[in-house]
Amino acid sequence: MISSAWSGNHGVASATCPAGTGLVGGGFDSRNTRTPAGHNTDSVEENAPSDKKPNTWLVQLTNGKAKSFAMCVPGAPVPTIVASDWVTKGGTAYATCPQGTALIGGGSDSRPFKTYVGAVIDAQQINAPDDKKANTWMAQMMRGSSKAFAMCAK
Repeated sequence: MISSAWSGNHGVASATCPAGTGLVGGGFDSRNTRTPAGHNTDSVEENAPSDKKPNTWLVQLTNGKAKSFAMCVPGAPVPTIVASDWVTKGGTAYATCPQGTALIGGGSDSRPFKTYVGAVIDAQQINAPDDKKANTWMAQMMRGSSKAFAMCAK
């Protein structure tokens, strides 16, 4: 397993698997921000494989700091990452692996709905494989925007 350094507030934490290994999953640690009264003002926006940098897991919070973890397996193939388009207003985003590949994992990016003072009043509802569409990862926020990422391997 590879871990990143802590990001700055709202920064992207990035953990990349070394050469000779393949990304098989990832996750995060977070330091959420809170109001003086102790109410959460944060949300995990991104917890997904990167579609721009191979073998990399990305994490980002709305306001706080994040640390990214990449699960790397020696000899495993570097997965192909498929990203959906952004879907707004609580719609479901779908990312489907191309023909000849299989879904091995996935993740999501989101833009949660906030109040006029910046408090997050949204929640992620789906970040999972689709049980009705083969080789597809789906993501959905209650009110905000979502983007799904599918990890695909031969």
